[in-house]
Amino acid sequence: MSVFRPLLASALVLLGGCAAEGVKPDGNFPTLTFPVQTDYMAAFRRASEFVRVCHTDVVYAYGVNYLSNTSYEERTATGTVSVYKRTEPAKLLEVIKVRPDGPVNTARYATVTVTVLGGDPWDQPEMEAVRRSIQSATPSCRQGPGGNAAPLLDRTAPVLQGVPLPDAGN
Repeated sequence: MSVFRPLLASALVLLGGCAAEGVKPDGNFPTLTFPVQTDYMAAFRRASEFVRVCHTDVVYAYGVNYLSNTSYEERTATGTVSVYKRTEPAKLLEVIKVRPDGPVNTARYATVTVTVLGGDPWDQPEMEAVRRSIQSATPSCRQGPGGNAAPLLDRTAPVLQGVPLPDAGN
């Protein structure tokens, strides 16, 4: 029995590697880079808010739900927000990187790079929604297929202590 354990372990590693076919740094995926006229930490918070409002807090049909992972690298002053499906945590669907536009202590603006998987709904309209949201400081989810027209069960507006917020589209 102990002879088969290394074989089983290597087979699982190989299968796990095949399942992780998401966005990778060395891959050829649709990418959009744009400037934001705010400091990089504010742009990082805007990116996190976009992902929360447009992906992780949305109830999709068939029990599909997305999660995000945020990280901040102090050495390079780069914030990263990654989106993945709950059932496929190794497959990144969208990666948003925010960095200062120059040296950290003098940078007044930020540069954002959005990389998506490439298939609907992770395509050009998604990248444009990210750009619109981060530049305007207001989450604006993508329109059309994959956005509001996707098979959603319910999109809920933010509520504060049981009262809908007045500017949340209620």
